[in-house]
Amino acid sequence: MVKRKNKLVIEPFDDIRIIGINTSMMDYQLAHFLNKNLKIDLIKYKSITNNGEDFYSFYRYDAGENSNTFNLVGLISGNKEWVSFKPKTEFLLIIRNYIKESTYQLFLTKIKSIPQVFHAYNIDLDYNKKIDVILEDIEFHEMEIANEQNGGNRGSEFRVQGS
Repeated sequence: MVKRKNKLVIEPFDDIRIIGINTSMMDYQLAHFLNKNLKIDLIKYKSITNNGEDFYSFYRYDAGENSNTFNLVGLISGNKEWVSFKPKTEFLLIIRNYIKESTYQLFLTKIKSIPQVFHAYNIDLDYNKKIDVILEDIEFHEMEIANEQNGGNRGSEFRVQGS
C-alpha cells in the first residue's frame, strides 16, 4: 500500500494591498484616526489568535459589494510579535479588492500625516512571503466571526469611539 502525503496548497491572494504601520498609539486610537482620515468605519471585533495563547487586535470595515474591505490587525500581543517586519511594524492595514493606485497613495500619505505614526509603508507581497499565513489566519477569523453573527451572537463587535 502506498502512503499519500496530503499537501496544503495556498492560493495566492489577489487584489490585496497592505500598509505596514509603525506607531506608539493603541489600536483603538489608530482605528479612530484611520476612520477619520480615510473616511472609513473600522469596527473592532474579537481579537485574532495564531496559537490560542496570544491575541492580536482585529478591526474590519466592509464598504459593500464590489468595494473595498479593510482590516486593521495588530502584530503585538503583550511582549510577543505575531510576525516581525523590518522596519518595525505594529499594525497592518489590509485593503482587499481593487483600489486605484492614486487612491492607495493618498491613503498612504494620510496615514503618514497621523500624529504618532512614525512610519507607514507598502508591504510588497511578492517579496514578503510570510504575509500569506497571516492573510489565511485573517480569512479563517472572518469566517468564524460571520458564523457567530449568523448564529445571533453579535457581542463580539465594538464601534470605535468618535467614528
